[in-house]
Amino acid sequence: HTRYIGDWSSDVCSSDLTSEMETLLQESDRRIDDFLHHWRGPIIENFVASDYRTVNNVLHWIVEHQLNAGNMFCEWGSGFGVVTLMASLHNFTSFGIEVEAELVDRARSLADDLGLSAEFAQGSFIPPGGQRLIQYHEDVAHIETDTPGAYEEFDLEIADFDLLFAFPWPGETRFWDNLFHHYAAEGALLLTYHGIEELRLQRKVRG
Repeated sequence: HTRYIGDWSSDVCSSDLTSEMETLLQESDRRIDDFLHHWRGPIIENFVASDYRTVNNVLHWIVEHQLNAGNMFCEWGSGFGVVTLMASLHNFTSFGIEVEAELVDRARSLADDLGLSAEFAQGSFIPPGGQRLIQYHEDVAHIETDTPGAYEEFDLEIADFDLLFAFPWPGETRFWDNLFHHYAAEGALLLTYHGIEELRLQRKVRG
């Protein structure tokens, strides 16, 4: 079972930015804008940036209220790695999983250039056997279900993470929730971004 904790929009729970966080947000904005306007490689249709400042506010709120059971963080579909790196600045041990190799390279470059600590792996956030949780294939139209899972590269599994973050496309939330419910450890948190109107936080509880 999971317990709903709350949701937030862009106008609540604001927090002051450290200089490191401000630098990360400004540099990631610049690089993502450059990528979206000048990338001439194969189209990466599934990459859409979150409202990183709002996500950061909620990460700050989670830590401030000591809701996380531990400091292990994983981003499902990490793109440029911005949320993964934000979590590292909130003292999480951070990991990002991304299916697109080009985006993994850019996330690693961003981390290296800013001197931030996080690990990124190219592959699927779906663990072996997780495909059986798909109920309707149209619900996962934007999710790559045939790529091998990336957890072995970290020598970790979903149950090792205390906070997971995801940005599901419309209609995919049920599958992401099912993965979390089935594989996460009791007490783990799942934070999902649903556009500028909502972030949702839930915890896995005994049931």
